[in-house]
Amino acid sequence: MPNVTTHKQHLNVRATQLEMNTRGSIGGSNPLAEDFTGKLQEAQSQIEQLQQQQLEVERQKLELEEINAAKDEFLHGQVELHEKLSTAVTSMDREIFATRQELDELEQARICFADHLEKINQLNPDGWNNESLRQDLTRAISVLDLAEDEYEQALSHFSGGRSASVFGSTGSKPKRASTSSNDSEFTTMLCNGFAFNLPIVVIGVIALIVYYAG
Repeated sequence: MPNVTTHKQHLNVRATQLEMNTRGSIGGSNPLAEDFTGKLQEAQSQIEQLQQQQLEVERQKLELEEINAAKDEFLHGQVELHEKLSTAVTSMDREIFATRQELDELEQARICFADHLEKINQLNPDGWNNESLRQDLTRAISVLDLAEDEYEQALSHFSGGRSASVFGSTGSKPKRASTSSNDSEFTTMLCNGFAFNLPIVVIGVIALIVYYAG
């Protein structure tokens, strides 16, 4: 675009020269004066057009500056929000993975505990035979030991996670009796069982004697 100020100055000088020539003319209607007047009006009209063009250029320049400022603000907000969302998504992915993994492990522990619970519920000392009482008792104690060991392992594994509360408050692992103490307890239980059943045995023997004697 041509320099508006330089062009304007050039037109102003030309208009001044035309005006001086017009004033120097003597007489009423002079074709030359009328020509000068027309050119002067044309020059003034061009000046007004150039002024309007200058105002339009300044308006467009201001509008462009506002657009660039808005664009810079958008880019800054885009980068900032992208970093926030990217960090959040990454953290959520890690949390979801850890949660799913812990849920899988918790489900495996639940299945294991349910299996131990079923086996423990099947232990019925009242239904054991006296002849196999020692073996049944040893096998039952092994079932309890295995269940307790796996419970303690699970408790230690989940103690640092969000699932620690499902185990409730637990104390130290109780000490189980040794083999010798188990044998002593077995002997005591066996003797107590004979003492408890002795009257029934005596009554049964008397009933058999009376039956065959009759």
